[in-house]
Amino acid sequence: MPRIAPWIAAVVAIAMATTLCGCTPTGQPTDPPSTIDLTRVSAARSMVEELMAAAGSTRVISVEVTRTEARLAVASDQKAVTYAWRDDTISTVDSDIDYVGQAIFDPRTFALDDLGDLFARAATEVGSDLGQKLQIVDYDDGRIYMSVTTNPETRPVFFTTDGELITSFDAADPASLAPVLAAVVAGADQVTRVGIDSDGSVYADVPAGANQTMRTTRAPQFPLRSRLRPETNQPTTFDPELVDAATITGMLERAARHLDKPLDSGVTMSIQRLEADAEPVATVTVGGRTARLTLSGVVLKQ
Repeated sequence: MPRIAPWIAAVVAIAMATTLCGCTPTGQPTDPPSTIDLTRVSAARSMVEELMAAAGSTRVISVEVTRTEARLAVASDQKAVTYAWRDDTISTVDSDIDYVGQAIFDPRTFALDDLGDLFARAATEVGSDLGQKLQIVDYDDGRIYMSVTTNPETRPVFFTTDGELITSFDAADPASLAPVLAAVVAGADQVTRVGIDSDGSVYADVPAGANQTMRTTRAPQFPLRSRLRPETNQPTTFDPELVDAATITGMLERAARHLDKPLDSGVTMSIQRLEADAEPVATVTVGGRTARLTLSGVVLKQ
């Protein structure tokens, strides 16, 4: 029988010892592999339900799930307590999550049945699937969304409760703009302003008491957000149904032609009705030049 070289025998011995004891060559125990892949169908939902059972509470304020780990924070005695599943064990963990009055929600009502599908669609949006993490949190004043982030960080990708992707939009395309415009004016009988910001965001202002306006904004790649703004000398209110997506895009195109500027050179718009105006008037800036137009697209003298 051929003699085994001493160095080969040493390597074999180390490998056998590592396999038998579950240790690294330095003698340190290796982390046991996780037995659950949370991107498999139903796995994320089941894990969230187990975390809720461990917490003994439905007062959830935050959920985070990756392929191999999950954590859930609940509000308890005006504090946040976080439970995590790591290495096949659920326990309370230290966390930087605080309870500051954010909305409480039931994660079982969210589309968590196929985390792998959410991750795949998010990766298609941003071109990366590295270090993906799903979060469910109060995004803005009670508006709760799912979002998928990556590490290294790209932009977050947002989903509704039922797993619908929050898609980007183009304010110059009427088909793309229509649902966004409907969302920002939803529930408003009267508005003081409808507009487009330089970053492509669409917004609507609604009176919110003396010298205050509530602005609801939808940025191209983010969900709705509302902010209270101080405003004295508010414009006269008007019916938001006077302004639809075709009206807005028509005024943008008319202003661009009048100003001899392409729409991709930077656009802002503000539609409001001043006391001297019989109807709302749009102030449109394209490529640094400004024009005022009626809703029917007639350019007014400056």
